[in-house]
Amino acid sequence: MIVDSLTHLLEDEAAFGPKIQRGLQFLRDTDFTGKVAGRHEVDEELFYFINEYETKAAEECFWEAHRKNLDLHYILEGKEKIGYAAIERLNVKEEYSDEKDAVFFTGTLESTVAVCSGDLVICYPQDGHMTAVMAGEKEAVRKVVLKIKI
Repeated sequence: MIVDSLTHLLEDEAAFGPKIQRGLQFLRDTDFTGKVAGRHEVDEELFYFINEYETKAAEECFWEAHRKNLDLHYILEGKEKIGYAAIERLNVKEEYSDEKDAVFFTGTLESTVAVCSGDLVICYPQDGHMTAVMAGEKEAVRKVVLKIKI
């Protein structure tokens, strides 16, 4: 899992391969104002979700990981905590679904990072992640989850 601001990640072009660079540039160059919540297609290698929700207690959230797509969580508005755990440290709750490109887990939340507007979290297949966790109190969050086919 990588956590930084979109601005910083764009400055270090040598750190990422062409697919992630393309995703970062897409996030930089796209105006998400007025985009409705839900799935939006870009092309055969990129699509994204606009997610809007209120953060909640960690006990109400869930662990997940993906195999076919990288997740780039780009915060547009609000603040949340995102939990991280290597998938080897989690217990499978629901086996991998090819249709959803997701496997769901249970496990203890030990490591989180607080992210806010302009921050970006890159989740790789080995990264179990839990989103929508309150960073203090409940707060409305609007974000882009860009999916990059790997």
